[in-house]
Amino acid sequence: MKLFPQDDDMILYETSFDEDAFGRKETSRQLSALVERIESPLVIALDDGWGQGKSYFLKRWVAAHRQENQGTATTVYFDAFENDYLADPLVSLVAAVTERITKGQKSKVEKIKRTAAKLIKPAFGIALSIATFGAKEELGELGDAVTDAVTSETRDFAKDLWKAEEDRSAAMRAFREILSEIVTTSDKSLVIVVDELDRCRPDYALSVLEIIKHLFAVDRVHFVLGVNLVALENSVKARYGAEIDARNYLKKFINLKFSLPKVVGQHNPSQVIIEYADKQADAMELPMRITKRAINLLKYINEAQDVSLRDVGKILSNIALLPEEIHTKNYVGGYIDIAAALVVLSVVDPDMHKGVLDRTATFQELRDFLNAPESRTMERISDKYNPKYEHDVTVWLAQLSFCVVGDAIRSCAGLPDWAMQIGSSHEFFGHSNDPINLARQLQKDWIDLFRL
Repeated sequence: MKLFPQDDDMILYETSFDEDAFGRKETSRQLSALVERIESPLVIALDDGWGQGKSYFLKRWVAAHRQENQGTATTVYFDAFENDYLADPLVSLVAAVTERITKGQKSKVEKIKRTAAKLIKPAFGIALSIATFGAKEELGELGDAVTDAVTSETRDFAKDLWKAEEDRSAAMRAFREILSEIVTTSDKSLVIVVDELDRCRPDYALSVLEIIKHLFAVDRVHFVLGVNLVALENSVKARYGAEIDARNYLKKFINLKFSLPKVVGQHNPSQVIIEYADKQADAMELPMRITKRAINLLKYINEAQDVSLRDVGKILSNIALLPEEIHTKNYVGGYIDIAAALVVLSVVDPDMHKGVLDRTATFQELRDFLNAPESRTMERISDKYNPKYEHDVTVWLAQLSFCVVGDAIRSCAGLPDWAMQIGSSHEFFGHSNDPINLARQLQKDWIDLFRL
């Protein structure tokens, strides 16, 4: 048995979507078709929550664009988060781009590097401030050391700010011209993937957007951003204040957005997280009895709130940490269901997990959490069979309700008659466990033993 999900080995620019277990190939093909047919510079946001598989998709798409989608554009992958320790993103971004430009354009590569160097933020900004505003005396020896580090070039910059700004504007024009030459000469579009932008420092993330807008706005040069736009909006507010309209601000930089599909398959569609959970459970060699029940519960929870692939991985790891006796002893189904539910809830919704343990969750809150309205939990309506009835979600509602309200479940409306006897599924060797302590006992004995 393995503790963590088994990620496929991948080689950047080589590994594509050979296995399409999560239905990504069609999205990959559509993205390739878009960047190939549009000439005007595009900034496209792959907008999804954290842990939804954005990086998995983007790292494979930069290879699939040519291998599977017959695209001709040069693709570049840039991990913004790995580089946000730098003050200016331009250095590492240009380095990532030039590494992918063909050897036949070496002279243009060197030219664009030299031009970019003129656009880097001054390295001696602190020293410049000290020298200019007379702080040397205030800082003593530290002021001496920093001021002495100011080069003659920086002093010239301090003496003639207007000329420096003119030079910078000229360098910006030259940068775009060289970039356009590279694209025109190769007759290939350039698509730069910037991943993990929402995890960067706010100032760095917004600097990346500004560089894209001002330096890379060239025909047939496109960007695809891997980002959670809600988090990026928070970066805007952190920089400019909570009052700013962050959504409209980002529209100045981003032309369009898309998200990854949440279901896979056409005839019998299934949720991507369920496909992922099944695949990883097999790869991790997890015991199937409790794992299948946890995955079954996830299906209903995901209908009411998004569960990320990262959440699924944590749930499977927590199942691997459960004591061996759960898998080897023939515990009754009620025990297994409650243990599975506690593992899932602890990751997906800690507040609901606490509500079940403390018995403070209400019956209606459990209905909403499971997306289990009466139309799905009543076997019969007016003595006629209810075609919308779903047995599994009704079992989950009854099991969790029993842990919270105990025998008072008989007063819970909209449940079938058999649910009134749900306590029998917790009997062990003829003894019924006290519902007041059932969830807490299982949490203490089985789940709290080892935790991630």
